[in-house]
Amino acid sequence: MLKRIVLSALFVIVFGAALAVADQPYEELFDQTYAVSSTAAVSLENVNGDVSIEAWDRDEVWVRAVKRASSPELLAKLEIEVTASTDSVEIDTDYQHTNDHGHRSVEYTLMVPRQARIRDVELVNGDLTISGVQGGVEADCVNGEMVVRDVAGAIHLESVNGSIECATSSHLGESVSLSAVNGTIDLHLAPGTSAHVTAETVNGRLSNDLGFEVRKGKYVGASMSGTIGGGGPTVELETVNGAIAVHGG
Repeated sequence: MLKRIVLSALFVIVFGAALAVADQPYEELFDQTYAVSSTAAVSLENVNGDVSIEAWDRDEVWVRAVKRASSPELLAKLEIEVTASTDSVEIDTDYQHTNDHGHRSVEYTLMVPRQARIRDVELVNGDLTISGVQGGVEADCVNGEMVVRDVAGAIHLESVNGSIECATSSHLGESVSLSAVNGTIDLHLAPGTSAHVTAETVNGRLSNDLGFEVRKGKYVGASMSGTIGGGGPTVELETVNGAIAVHGG
């Protein structure tokens, strides 16, 4: 999945991943609302642009997107495709191949049911923020920060270049997996959490306020593990170049 969107991104990021709004004076607004079940699955793919997802107490998914481009021709070739049903909303950003030089991006704001399941959010260049979702979160990001707060359910986050900050909202009922290549991981577990926690880093510092011993590798790396509460779901944290910190529980 992530390989496919990275390949499509090559057409866009070859002229530079850092895009300034000033270089994209042409805009178009996409604004639609879809009726769904309270536990609908929501997925999204985007190449350039930040994504913000927030929970609300409605059985609807509201999608607001601002398309930007450096020319009218490029804007016309930037499409948002939504496939919606009662059980799911799938959002795909189509950066049609073009030989025109320039910049394009789409900035998304989504409101989703509180019990919605966030599935297959895949970003290349952009920050991801998710708040209040209780049905679980699954997301991948190549270049960008990930901030996920007040969430519950199974949580699986992967980042290549960027930090991950995650805060759970209730006792864990399912597993948590956070991994980064170049970036820090900061996990805040809700009070009263029971879980088995493991953390490993190749080049970075480990810390926690749970009483876990940090063990240094013979030549490189460090790890820590332990059980909080009565044990339960697994919490796995991994990074290559970056620190890991675990709080609360």
